[in-house]
Amino acid sequence: MAMSFKYKTVKRPDGTTVKTPSIPVLFKGNKDTVEVVALIDSGADISAMPQAIAEILGLDLGGKITPAFGIGGKVDSVEAKLTTIVEKGHEHYTFQIPIKIILGDYDLPILLGRAGFFDKFVISFDQSMEKVSLKRIIRK
Repeated sequence: MAMSFKYKTVKRPDGTTVKTPSIPVLFKGNKDTVEVVALIDSGADISAMPQAIAEILGLDLGGKITPAFGIGGKVDSVEAKLTTIVEKGHEHYTFQIPIKIILGDYDLPILLGRAGFFDKFVISFDQSMEKVSLKRIIRK
């Protein structure tokens, strides 16, 4: 069975809007659980989130600082593991993903990158219908 999600309308910094393949997910941290809308980003090697969300979740920010590279250039980051829950209707999937926590006061979307996420699902993007579908991969 596949879960299907309509694209979400996102406001850009310049005031314009765009529809993106973003889905609701629950992130479970050490202190709290937060429901967010995250962009499925096939161009991202790893998932990423701003430091402010990581602090709410109680994630460990004391790891080794490494550079993260993206469309905005190079920023400092710390890598962590994060429990991620994707659910819709009767389907409910919980798994761990590696995530880069972008240090500093950056206003950036939460990204679901390939590592730890794309290997869990067959992901189909239907741009004309503005829908993204996730079908859980079951390996024996």
